[in-house]
Amino acid sequence: MDSDIDRRGVVGAVVTSMSWAATGVWVNLAPALSPLALVAWRLLLAAALFWLLFPRVRRGYGPQAWGLGTLLVAYYLAAVFAFQRAPVGEVALCIGCAPLFVLLYQALGGRWPARREIAAVALTLSGLAVMVWPGLRGAGGGAAWSGLSVALLAAALTAAYATLHRRLALRQRAPAGAEVGRAAFAPLGAALMVAVSLHGPVGQVLPLAPQPVIAVIGLGLVSTALPTLAVAVASSRLPAFINTLIRLTTPLFAAGFGWAFLGQQPTAWTVAGGALVLSGLFVQGVRAGE
Repeated sequence: MDSDIDRRGVVGAVVTSMSWAATGVWVNLAPALSPLALVAWRLLLAAALFWLLFPRVRRGYGPQAWGLGTLLVAYYLAAVFAFQRAPVGEVALCIGCAPLFVLLYQALGGRWPARREIAAVALTLSGLAVMVWPGLRGAGGGAAWSGLSVALLAAALTAAYATLHRRLALRQRAPAGAEVGRAAFAPLGAALMVAVSLHGPVGQVLPLAPQPVIAVIGLGLVSTALPTLAVAVASSRLPAFINTLIRLTTPLFAAGFGWAFLGQQPTAWTVAGGALVLSGLFVQGVRAGE
């Protein structure tokens, strides 16, 4: 097994987890900006970096790049909305449940889950229930309900992205991350910016203070462009099982970042539920790696 592990691949996987985990911090540092504006800025900044670093990409992948890019944009919108309404660590755990939706999509396609996978799903869902139930009964429960519900929608969208990308890869029609960014991020980001500019005040569109400016730059470069490149390195150099296990650290990084930078200290219920969630995802990952 050790011979299959590439150090650059491990670094790529860890960088991906940390970059995505930081998303909630950036979003909470710019609370006045609307979700549409935040996503528009992150898309435009990432697209600019892709155009700068990758001036030449393959042609003929336009429809695939647009399809995958649209799924990513929908995911970004759902994630930003969720991070604005619920604790960062809990949102990250909900988004981390994307493998459950992969199983659902496979079942809809005729591939039914094995007993161990069903047990993993039950363990993960019980962990989610333990994690969110006490907080949803208190003040602000409505916002938390909406945030965590949309976080699960984000998980479904990222699972759909992974499923579609895998199918395209098997047909050798999968565009690279830079191609998705170049083809879809700039026009979709521009469209979102126009939409929010027409219907929102300036304060919800433009970062007018140093902190929101830093948040927008971090969101676009650190949590969008960087992981798009790093995940490609990890996927190409690591066995899928190892890559999946490293990705399970994303909620842990997110909870740590939320505690360190936002003062969102995890409760005992969050820690207990999170342990069950990660255990369920680990069991599912072991099954996938066999």
